[in-house]
Amino acid sequence: MRKYSRVISSVSVLLLMLPCIIFAQTGVEEQLDEAYKLYRKAHFEDAIIKTTDILTGEGLSKDNEARALQILSMASIGRGYVDQAKAYLEKLVDLDPMIDLDPDEYPPQIMSLWYKIREGKPFPVSQEGGVTEIQTIAVMYFDNNSISDDHEQLDALSKGLASMMIYEIAKVSQLKVVERDRINFLVDELKLQQSDLVDKSTAVKLGKLVGAHTLLMGGFMKISKKQFRIDARLVKVETGEIIKAEYVEGKSDEVMKLEKELVMKMLANLDVTPSETEEKAIMEGKDTGFDALYHYSRGLAYEDKKDYVAAFQQYQKALDISPGYVEAEKKMSRLEPFTSQG
Repeated sequence: MRKYSRVISSVSVLLLMLPCIIFAQTGVEEQLDEAYKLYRKAHFEDAIIKTTDILTGEGLSKDNEARALQILSMASIGRGYVDQAKAYLEKLVDLDPMIDLDPDEYPPQIMSLWYKIREGKPFPVSQEGGVTEIQTIAVMYFDNNSISDDHEQLDALSKGLASMMIYEIAKVSQLKVVERDRINFLVDELKLQQSDLVDKSTAVKLGKLVGAHTLLMGGFMKISKKQFRIDARLVKVETGEIIKAEYVEGKSDEVMKLEKELVMKMLANLDVTPSETEEKAIMEGKDTGFDALYHYSRGLAYEDKKDYVAAFQQYQKALDISPGYVEAEKKMSRLEPFTSQG
């Protein structure tokens, strides 16, 4: 009887302590929110000091510890403390080996370190979806086949169209698409040029390195001031054979509509049928014009050159032209702390 009394007493104490524990963690979350706001405002040193104080506190939950390490890594990059940022990311992996970072939220400098740390380690894979033969797809840069006078100026679209394809395909739960930042990381590691990514043999090699089953490759052509064509083909990574090829052609001002139509065609060729909600999400923003895509693409080119201020400005121009351009807004958001004077 005494044994049961002690158990009941212990449970009662825990129940009494529970509100205090919840309140303490809520307080920590509010402090982490404040630290993140400091990072967003480019007050990197203040963010580091505040988050370090939180991290050294007692009774920190695993989720809050992970978030603290994430904030510290980003603020450290902002201050140029690359080794410290890497150390925080390594601690993050040790804390939770299956954690993954969203490229839409984390700056490219962090994503590059992240992929380096995760080399040789399994990447987190979603268990959702019913695709068996084709599970992971990697989208390569598109080749500029334009015959117009502004051929060289259109080179940036090679990255812009590929980026939008990745963004659309990622909305479909039946497929896993390789992040653009991860492909860029390997391009840098292998010292490849942009032209290498339109070469099938090089692309297949990259596909194997990122664990892709299928590659989506293609090209575009500005036929005239008013006409635009986009070609795409699916390549089986294991054999290098072309599975299927498609194209769309129409008005240059409707380039985003064309891109989305091509995505739907390629999904059909993969025997993937998006849900009604997913298809609606893919077709959102179809009225975004050519000029907005052009500036978005230039933003990607500047970002890859690590000129984040110029990239931010190009994304801003894209958003000014098309206020509903979600992807441009996301790119701006992740770069904003590095374009501020604090």
